Formats: sequence, C-alpha cells, structure tokens
Amino acid sequence: MVYVVGVGPGSGLYLTRAAEEIIDKAQLLIGGTRNIEFIRTSLGIKEGQDTFVLGSDLASMMDQIEKNLDKDIVVLASGDPSIYGIADYINRTMSRQEDSAVKLTMSNKEGSATETNRIPSQMDSIQGKENLVIVPGISSIQYAFSVFKIPMNDLYITSSHGRQPDYDFIFMHDKLALVTDSKIGPRQIAQEVKDRGLDYSFYVGENLSYHNQRLTVGSADDILARDSYGMCLVILIRWRDKDEK
Repeated sequence: MVYVVGVGPGSGLYLTRAAEEIIDKAQLLIGGTRNIEFIRTSLGIKEGQDTFVLGSDLASMMDQIEKNLDKDIVVLASGDPSIYGIADYINRTMSRQEDSAVKLTMSNKEGSATETNRIPSQMDSIQGKENLVIVPGISSIQYAFSVFKIPMNDLYITSSHGRQPDYDFIFMHDKLALVTDSKIGPRQIAQEVKDRGLDYSFYVGENLSYHNQRLTVGSADDILARDSYGMCLVILIRWRDKDEK
C-alpha cells in the first residue's frame, strides 16, 4: 500500500495522529532530505524501516514505489499533499500504470477488443487506485490564516513555486494565498501589485511553525522595503470595508 502523508507546516507539533500511526508502521519512507530528517528527529526511524531520499527526479521515486508495492510505503509530503503537493503526481502516475496493466491483460484475452477500447470513467479512476491512500496534513496556508487570525472563506489558492503566475487572473480575486519560491516571492509579488496600482494588504509568513517564524503585515511598499525573505507564504487581501480589517 502507498500512503502519501502530509507532515504539516514544519513543527512536529502539527503532525497529525493519523500521520504518526501510518508512518510508524511504514516499511519504506520516501521523502526529501528535510522531511526524512524531520521524521528521524521527531518520531525516529525504526529498525527495519528503509528510507529513500527524494531529489528532483520524481521518476526514481516511482521506480522505488513500483519495486516495493508488496510493502507499506509512506511518501512524506510537506504541509498537505493535495495543495500543490506530490499527491497529484503520484495519483496520475499510478493511474497510468494501472491503466496500462489492465489494457495489457485485456489484450491477451480473446474477444476483449470492446473492453480494451472502452473510455474509462471518473469512477473507474477512483476505484482503480486501491493501492493509494492520501492522508491530509495541516498546510502552511491553514497555519498562516490561523496565526494571522483571518478566516479562509472565499479564498483563492495558487502558487509561484516553479511557475510563472498569471497575475491578471490572480488579481481578479479579493483574497488569495500564494505558495512561493526563491525566484518569485513577496518582493516580486509586491512589485506586480504596485505596478498595477492595486490596494492589497500583505500578510507574509516566513518559516511558519518553526522557532524562527516571522510574520509581516503591510502594504506593497512595506514589503519592498525589505531586501530578502525566507521560506514564504504570501496572503493578499483587498478589503472591501475598513471594518473588515
């Protein structure tokens, strides 16, 4: 069985009990260096538990999964695995592999042409993923809205992590959260806001849940006044009523 487990925003305090129980029984742990070390220091790696440190080559992770499907495998995902996380990639890849296996089996049977060419439905996709379980975690977005004491209602979620944001579309929303990276972070987003003359309040969370957490609230000019930021989540809100703030 493959479990994609959200380990929360960073601090062990926010690792769920469900995640702990599944990680405890895992025979193979897969994750980035930071997440593997997080489990090593917070829960410990048990005797008999193998680890595979994941880099940028996601195909190598799928090779490990395919070779060890007879084991309980846990893929560690930062935050929640379904919010710009690794769950979608694993889900799609395993589905393609299962579809290929089914078609190969059917092609070896007489009179199976009709079944082989049948268009799969969404329900087929859900029922076919019997070897995959996605375990939610507390995302950095949930954590940030809690510490800033802002409701998440009507929130638009997007990411600039490894991608070029569509600012024209993004800025159509009054409340949005952006998962960022080192290339497009608070300063770059603030510059886009300023260039368009928009009135957004910025809520920037750095190193969320860690001992060096830093929270910043201000305007685009306030954000641009700083030269650099750490690992960040950016919340933008265009308040319609002064009483809402």
